[in-house]
Amino acid sequence: MKYAQYVSLIQDLELSATRNRSLYELKVVGLAALGYAYFILLLLLFLAVPLVILLLALINPEVFFKVLLWTAKLWWAVIPAAVIYFGALGGAIRSFFKNIPKPDLRELSREEAPELFEYVSSTCRSLSAPIPKQIFITDEFNAAVITTPKVGLFGKRVYMSIGLPLMQALSPDQFKAVLAHEIGHISGKHGGYGKWAYQLHESWNRFIESQEMSDYKLDFLYERFVKWFFPYFQAYSFVLMREHEKEADGYAVDLVGNKALGESLILLQTRSAYLEKVFWNGINEENKKSPVASQNIFSRMLGSLLVNDQALSEETLQKAIKIPTDYNDSHPALADRLFMMGYWTGEGMPAMPDHVPDNAAEYFLGDHKESLVAEFETIWNENISETWKQRHEYFKTSEKRFEELESKSSNEELSVAELIEKAGLIAEQHGNPAALPIIHEALEREPENPEAVYILGGIMLEQEDDEGLDHLRKAMQLDSRWKYPASETAFQYLRFHGRLTEAAEFAEVLDNQAEEFEKASLERQSVSVNDVYLPHSYDETTVAEIVQKVRYYDEIEELFLVAKETEFYKEVPFHVLFIEMRKKSRFSRNNDLNAQDLLNAVVERLEPFDLGYFAVFEGEFKEIKKNVENISGAFIYRKEA
Repeated sequence: MKYAQYVSLIQDLELSATRNRSLYELKVVGLAALGYAYFILLLLLFLAVPLVILLLALINPEVFFKVLLWTAKLWWAVIPAAVIYFGALGGAIRSFFKNIPKPDLRELSREEAPELFEYVSSTCRSLSAPIPKQIFITDEFNAAVITTPKVGLFGKRVYMSIGLPLMQALSPDQFKAVLAHEIGHISGKHGGYGKWAYQLHESWNRFIESQEMSDYKLDFLYERFVKWFFPYFQAYSFVLMREHEKEADGYAVDLVGNKALGESLILLQTRSAYLEKVFWNGINEENKKSPVASQNIFSRMLGSLLVNDQALSEETLQKAIKIPTDYNDSHPALADRLFMMGYWTGEGMPAMPDHVPDNAAEYFLGDHKESLVAEFETIWNENISETWKQRHEYFKTSEKRFEELESKSSNEELSVAELIEKAGLIAEQHGNPAALPIIHEALEREPENPEAVYILGGIMLEQEDDEGLDHLRKAMQLDSRWKYPASETAFQYLRFHGRLTEAAEFAEVLDNQAEEFEKASLERQSVSVNDVYLPHSYDETTVAEIVQKVRYYDEIEELFLVAKETEFYKEVPFHVLFIEMRKKSRFSRNNDLNAQDLLNAVVERLEPFDLGYFAVFEGEFKEIKKNVENISGAFIYRKEA
């Protein structure tokens, strides 16, 4: 379903839900039941075959053995079909009955936070919600209720995860408001709908993933249904989930008050902005200067959440309340949530939370906070070292390359491609606006360069300049390869500003590009004797590098490099490397790689060259050699005698 259709459907469904909420909920339940019914029907269909065979053997053994004898004569077709069938049957059964493991997170014990457990339990009782089986504590700036089935589609387990950074950023009452909102989602008043939707999606996803083993040869049984059903189910679910978000806010307000909930929502915005713009930028600078990872980043991050940067907070909140509610997030926009709960009148600026000396981490965790911080600190120190070193090397390489370009520009004029590269390096160091002078220089030299036009458009939108949209449109016209990124940038900008009607123009391009990409991916999944092959587009140096990478494999007799003719994304060649393996004789070594092992090795060796497909001239590919060996430039290597 395309974006415009999806938005139009949701708008109609919102009206329907407003007119008669009970009837709407009944429709959603019916739609969910249809998804379950088709899944169960598919499982019964797979089970029917062995049941029919078993029934035939019991009722009429003579006919059964005749069928068995006839089947044995067609073993060459029956065995592959049986493999596909039983693979699909096993995948369906596993999807239906698979045991879902509990989240792999650090469990918080009641002894570590008795008041927290008591608050969660009392809130669950107030909202007629199941008490979480376990509460986990994480290193994330988030809190959530996790609902999973016990087995396949059946049963329900409820867990809660709370982030230590979130507890650090909020006061006890503000944190209670967040927990009350999350528990509201599992309230009996919501009818357990979230569990149904989750289990339905998960079961179908597991089943479809299981069919990968048989290359989706039975997808004709479910593909059309899935493509029709889930966009509609998502749209119907979206409207109901948004209503649930509003109701969860209402439950939290009833239990804790609109002041605590409103302040928590504002602090989620402002503290996140401080982490991104101040704390993590500072860590990034440390990463540039030293190859050795900084220590105690987790505890330093927790400390930064207590910093009250009033100017940045006000700037962040001003921007946040301008963002309207849209159809990409089931949560209403911050401004709407603050208004609906009665925290803000909609005029001027919402009240900024007062500084509170106590935070929820210290209040609920007490002396255990220090040990929990130490646990996460150890994990962060262990996990960050390798990534830190890699990023430091990247920064050093970028710095060296920038110096090379600077040195070159003092003696000769840089090419447009080099100017764009230099602009990217400047943007990495100092932000996108700092790269604007170099981009303008590139466009003065080459006004129709699509990459430079695209970059300029993106930076202008970042500076709230609508003219950037025209530059993005121009980049799309100049080169179709920029259609998707330019449309995505424009769409997100317009969506962020609530201009959904204008965003539809770019959403349509994204929809079309997604369809084309799916078709392009499909036609690039295989090659056959019926395909048309063209000369490759690599230069001599690159071809020589490809040969050099794999020529030491004794099993390779010849190499042919071509491009398969494609209907979609013709500007991105689909290169295929064909391998002629040496003929085996009684004198051949027994430790030769087989065809699959050789292909695996070659694919790994040639990963940097962006080749699309690799095949050995044997089996179904044997006849293709006739098609490619006479193509100009296809033959690139033969092993010396």
